[in-house]
Amino acid sequence: MKRLFWLGVGAAAGYYAAKRGDEALERARERGLVGNVTLAAATAQKAAATATRTAAALGEKARAAADAQTAPAPTAEPTPAPRTSPAPSSPSTSPSTSREVRP
Repeated sequence: MKRLFWLGVGAAAGYYAAKRGDEALERARERGLVGNVTLAAATAQKAAATATRTAAALGEKARAAADAQTAPAPTAEPTPAPRTSPAPSSPSTSPSTSREVRP
C-alpha cells in the first residue's frame, strides 16, 4: 500500500513538472532570443547584487567578531593585599650571627 501511495506521488510530481516545463518553453519561444538574453542578464545582475550584499553583511559580522576577540578585556583595578606588620622575632628562633664553633 505504501508503494502504491509513493508511486502516485511520483506520478503527480512528474506530471506537474512536465506541465511547468512546457509552459516555460512556450514563454521562452514567445520572448525570442533577445528577450531570453535580456532576462538572463537581468537575473544574473540581481543574483550578483544579492551576493554582494550578503558578502558585505558577512564581512561586517566577521570584522565585529574579530574586533571582539582582539580587544583587551576590561580588567578591574587590582586590590592591594592587606598590610601585615612583621612578626616579632624571638631570640630562640632567629638565627644568631655570633655562633660558637665547637670542635
